[in-house]
Amino acid sequence: MNFQKNLFLIGGNEERGPQGNLLSRFVKLCGETPRIIIISGASSFPEQVANTYQEIFINRGASQVDCVLFNDRRDGVHQENRNLLDQADGVFVTGGNQVKLVGTMGGTPFHKLLLKRINSGMVYGGTSAGASIVSRIMIAGGRGSFNPRKNTVKISGGLGILDGVIIDQHFRERNRLFRLATAISTNPGELAIGIDENTALHIVNDKYCRVYGSNSVTVLDGEEMEYTAFSETTGSNPITMCGMKFHVLTKGFGFNIENRKPIFDIIKIEAEQRHEFKEITV
Repeated sequence: MNFQKNLFLIGGNEERGPQGNLLSRFVKLCGETPRIIIISGASSFPEQVANTYQEIFINRGASQVDCVLFNDRRDGVHQENRNLLDQADGVFVTGGNQVKLVGTMGGTPFHKLLLKRINSGMVYGGTSAGASIVSRIMIAGGRGSFNPRKNTVKISGGLGILDGVIIDQHFRERNRLFRLATAISTNPGELAIGIDENTALHIVNDKYCRVYGSNSVTVLDGEEMEYTAFSETTGSNPITMCGMKFHVLTKGFGFNIENRKPIFDIIKIEAEQRHEFKEITV
């Protein structure tokens, strides 16, 4: 049987009150009265953060919400945590320090099962660090700047849920355009996506994606760059780059990750996808 892979990535600082529809959309993606796991190990206050999201998801229709804090790597070994993951319809990773969470989860039995479950239909949701962490090549830190420089970004390995795409978050609000451009200048084969706050990108089958929320998603494509001076530049000097493609997408617009082109009629594409998926699974 073929399954649909769903990643729902939020740029952080999403509306959590009754009017906030991004978290409601995530719960709806997980199914009717779903079971959801919250992973809050990236946060400095994991229990408090987990309790906040647990209340939100219950109020939005989840039948059961369990929390796996991931204080250390032993949480990725415990059988009871893997049992919860086996029974979940969705998993949601909160914000904080993505490097900390990769260090505690990466390579554990829980991480391996997480990849398997996502590829077999369990919905993945994440906000802020929980969005960045899906990448194979992950932005581990850095700062906003007014031009691309080597010292604006740190790169490390992520969880590898999504290959070929680098995700950044709090994008416009923290002036991270040139941070992301710097990451692409040294990894031009990757597609770079920056997600603004209170904005989400729904990625289906690692191919199509659609924007939701109140702000925008920025896509940088360096595959056909004519020139990058990354290797010739010191850490504090601006980097010359030529030929990078730049897209800004707002609510309702989409992007085809496979052919690296914006989608203007995403409704039609999604209808075709549903038809194709139904034919495959019937």
